[in-house]
Amino acid sequence: MSPSRDMSLALHAFTATGVLVGMAALVAVLDGSARMAIIWLLVAQLIDGIDGPLARRLLPDEATTKFDGYVLDLVIDFVTCVLVPAAFLWEFNMVNHDRSGMIAVAALLMFSCLWFSRTDQQDSDSWFHGFPASWNMVIPTLWLLDSPHSVTLIVVACLSILTMTNVQFAHPVRVVQWRVWNMAAISIWVFGVLFGTIWSPGIPVPFVALIFVGPSMVAAATVARHIEVSRDVRLFRHR
Repeated sequence: MSPSRDMSLALHAFTATGVLVGMAALVAVLDGSARMAIIWLLVAQLIDGIDGPLARRLLPDEATTKFDGYVLDLVIDFVTCVLVPAAFLWEFNMVNHDRSGMIAVAALLMFSCLWFSRTDQQDSDSWFHGFPASWNMVIPTLWLLDSPHSVTLIVVACLSILTMTNVQFAHPVRVVQWRVWNMAAISIWVFGVLFGTIWSPGIPVPFVALIFVGPSMVAAATVARHIEVSRDVRLFRHR
């Protein structure tokens, strides 16, 4: 077996540990430990954030195995970014246990399934088409902010609908445009959720503010990109 193949298998194995972390997060949810579940989700986020850059840096283009790293990543992401957060949403009573809550969880799951099956998930510049089902960050954020049921329902509904649009969200690592901003946004968001989890309940006001900053920066980049794309489309049509 060639060294590059050995390295490829090792990196696939490292990626696959994400599903073990996802299972640990799910067990924490079922055990009623919201803080531990969030910590495990952040660990999964860390694994997901570094396995791709490691593969691009360490593996030559010709390094192949019978395992598809992209498919493997999608499988694990669905567990950690969708399935566990959906269970979290329901188990910790972030929505009412009635028809509205069931519809919210169903919408989160079904629209996320559709997004993961999109053949146009990203453009050539690595901007995602539609909200990329990053519920692993959204749901813990709403829990830490103790958002009312109505607010949670609105956020879940809006983001679920956005998964089916072409509104573009930045891949925080691979997008070149506004890279510093995008990487700062996800870093601040992760640290905000981490510090909020450590201090909860009774999160100090500075950490509450920090929890708001990351997603606000992501939203700002999304809006700016949408304005830019819309302007370019109008200019193209008027040529």
